[in-house]
Amino acid sequence: MNILILTSNNPYKNSGIIAYNLYKSLKEKEHLVTIIVAEHEKHIEEDIISINSSLDILIHKIKRKSRKIIKSIFSFKKKGIKLNNIYAINDYDNSKQNYSTKSILRKLKTKPDAILYLFPNKFLNLENLYELNKATGAPIYWYLMDPAALTGGCHYFWDCNRYITGCGKCPGMYSNDVNDQSALNIEFKKKYIDKTDIHLLAGTERLLKQSKESLLFKSKPVHKLMLPVDDKVFKPLINNNNVRSQFDIPNGIKVLFFGSTFIEEIRKGMSYLVKALKFVQEQNKDLELILLIAGNNIDSIKAELPFEYRYVNMLKNNEELASAFQAADFYICPSIEDAGPFMINQSVMSGTPVISFEMGIANDLVIPNRTGFLAELKNTNDLGNKIIEAMSLNDKELLEMSTNCRNLGLELLSQSVFVANVEKIFINKQ
Repeated sequence: MNILILTSNNPYKNSGIIAYNLYKSLKEKEHLVTIIVAEHEKHIEEDIISINSSLDILIHKIKRKSRKIIKSIFSFKKKGIKLNNIYAINDYDNSKQNYSTKSILRKLKTKPDAILYLFPNKFLNLENLYELNKATGAPIYWYLMDPAALTGGCHYFWDCNRYITGCGKCPGMYSNDVNDQSALNIEFKKKYIDKTDIHLLAGTERLLKQSKESLLFKSKPVHKLMLPVDDKVFKPLINNNNVRSQFDIPNGIKVLFFGSTFIEEIRKGMSYLVKALKFVQEQNKDLELILLIAGNNIDSIKAELPFEYRYVNMLKNNEELASAFQAADFYICPSIEDAGPFMINQSVMSGTPVISFEMGIANDLVIPNRTGFLAELKNTNDLGNKIIEAMSLNDKELLEMSTNCRNLGLELLSQSVFVANVEKIFINKQ
């Protein structure tokens, strides 16, 4: 098949690597794959193409830095509307086109058989996708990295369920108006969704359920497709002494790994993790535990951490991230609102059991007492108890749990399984 991947994010950095992983997985099975990306740096592969010129990229970098400064404030005003930052409304007016459809079509060498779309932020809107579908005849497969496709603007809707009825009265806009911008966005999106050959790909049961109950996509095909993990990179080690030494971690002590690109983001739940760790320390003052932490900035939490820690900043590539999973006894995910995170997929494939709240992909991959432990959402004492239970496992029990993780990862998350599922969906439309 000839597959076009459209993504806003740099395919070599942070979450953008997901698109690159999909690209590699499909190419290895001899599919023709092209990535057209809004944002990137210099690349080697000729099949990864940027819409932007070098000048455009420089301008976008300046704008992105400006947005980061603005987002450091809890809320900001735009067009007289106050936005609540926790809902991540990055595209206030969904009818606005950031790029023309012609600019995409000009980059195509051949017409694709299928178009895979992910990371829509400041990239293409539904009018673009409709025009691409009509111009190429290729069905659109929107791969959900979060629920933004289902809503009138937010990327995370927390307890709001107005995406089911058409939005309006948007809590992310502090609005009591049923016909606010979120409702206008839904109206705009529905206009094009209804006449586009478009499918949704959901990586979790939760996203699958939300997609099927949403006003926008309840009449469109929705497929479950878990994000793949490179099992040759993310794999368990028989002996992890050497990899532990890379992080200055002694042997014979339990290691709990956690991290996030944006540690200070509320939905990532770091305040809940700190409370849970304090509970653990109060309950078991003799527990020897080292925290391995990855992320942009830990200034907001480091003074409150009750255990010794190693901070590794942002890990540069998959190999470094895989080493962190290999060095750890458990990966802990304290997210309280998340479509993933993908690090749970990577941890399971690495044979590193997971401790998490009941949310996101954890509900699909964390089988209590087999591949990790699940705590009641936002219940820090319960999360603390799960940490204590995990730390009490002996070597044999931990090895068994690690083996369970690896086996589940190979069964559900390998690149070969992913490609087989893609072929079933794209070719057989099943």
